[in-house]
Amino acid sequence: MKQKMVWILLLAGLLPAWVMAETGVRRSIITTGVINKEPVSNLQQVSNELSRVYYFTELRGLKGHTITHRWEYNGKLMAEVSFEIGAQRWRTWSTKNMQSNWMGAWQVSVLDEGGNIMEQQQFEFTQIEEPVKVSSVLKH
Repeated sequence: MKQKMVWILLLAGLLPAWVMAETGVRRSIITTGVINKEPVSNLQQVSNELSRVYYFTELRGLKGHTITHRWEYNGKLMAEVSFEIGAQRWRTWSTKNMQSNWMGAWQVSVLDEGGNIMEQQQFEFTQIEEPVKVSSVLKH
């Protein structure tokens, strides 16, 4: 009955469309930065020339709740950053200052208040590729 009433109000134009939008994580992106609340890139691999990595999330329908970004390196907890969600549509991000020797598999998760995983992204932190040095002498 309640769902039927929401549909009636929505169709009558009395409720904004976002009320019916899916609740949860809309986007989650590993990136090199955030400008105007939007990620500037979408990465699966990050070279160790970068000293900071960002994890951007867009959330819907979670106003008043708290979510946590959990950063893990090769299965080891490295950081947890919690956010209180201030609106029905909320964009937020956390950062991790990286050490160049932390190469390997990274995972960043969005957790709800109960510690349940809502979303996960993985990336590989890799060595900067050195330019190939060619030092051969051709003999004719």
